[in-house]
Amino acid sequence: MSDHPAPDPHADASRLRHPEHSYPPVAHARSPSELIPQARHALHTAAGQAPPTEIGMDDGPVREEAPTDPSPPALWDLSPEDRPRERLLREGAHTLESTALLALVLGTGRGNGEDALQLARRVLDVLGGVEALGAATPEVLQTITGIGPVKSARIRAAFELALRAGPVEPPHEVPLPEDPLTDAIERMRGQVAIGERAVLALRPQAAGEPITLALGEGLGPRTRLGSHLARMLGEGVGPWWIFVVRPGGEPRTTEREAALRLEEAARLVGLSLERVVLIGGRDAWALSGGAA
Repeated sequence: MSDHPAPDPHADASRLRHPEHSYPPVAHARSPSELIPQARHALHTAAGQAPPTEIGMDDGPVREEAPTDPSPPALWDLSPEDRPRERLLREGAHTLESTALLALVLGTGRGNGEDALQLARRVLDVLGGVEALGAATPEVLQTITGIGPVKSARIRAAFELALRAGPVEPPHEVPLPEDPLTDAIERMRGQVAIGERAVLALRPQAAGEPITLALGEGLGPRTRLGSHLARMLGEGVGPWWIFVVRPGGEPRTTEREAALRLEEAARLVGLSLERVVLIGGRDAWALSGGAA
C-alpha cells in the first residue's frame, strides 16, 4: 500500500473548469510586429553579428539595419582632390560611385560626427542599393536616422529630375571633333601616289583643293623657294600650310633647314605660313610651326 493518498479525480475536473483559480494569469499575446524584431535580434546574436537597431516613430518601431561597413571612410580623411565635389568637377559625374553622388545630394551629415559621405553609405546599406533608394517615398526615407524632411525632399527631387531628363549619353560616347591637322594630313597623303614625292600647299580655312608646288621632288637645298611663294601669293596671302610628301623616314637636317628658310622668306613677302609638315609613309613630323 502506498502512503500517498489517491488522487482526487474531481479536483482535476475542477481545475479544467476554472483554470484561473489554479494557474497564473496568461499574459496578453504580443503582435507579430513586436515579436519579429526580438527574433531577428536573437538570430543576429547567435550568429555573432551586430544586431539591427530600432528607432522609435509615431506609428510604431521601425527597424534600421546596421551598415555592412560600420566604419566607412570619413570625408575629411580623403585628400581634397579625391572628395566627391572635386572629382565631379574634374572628371565628370559619371565617374563617381553611388555613395559619392548621394553624399553630394544630401549636402551634410548628421552633425554628430557622421559626415555626408558616411550618411550616404549608411542610407544605401539600409535600403539595399540605388534602385531601392529611387523607389523609396519620403515617408520611408524619413524612417532612417539622419534623414528628415529636407534630405528626403532632396533625394526625391534628384530622382524626379533624372526621370524627366530621360537617358543621357555618357560624355565618353560623344564623338569628338576631328583634328583639322590630322584630317589635312590624311587628305595630302591621298593626293600623292605611294613612293612619289611632292610639295603641296593648303589653305586650312578654305574649302578648295590643295595646290601642287612641286611634283617628283621634296624640300631641300635646291628647292626653288621663290617659285613656291609666288604660286601661293597668287592664290592669296593665307594662312597656308605646306606639306612635304615622300616615302617614309624621319626628317633630314636639310629638310628642316629648307623649311626654316621658306618660313623666313614668307614673312618677308607678307605671306602667312603657319606650318610646314613632312609626311613620310604613315608618320608625320612638324618641320616648322608646331607639332604635327
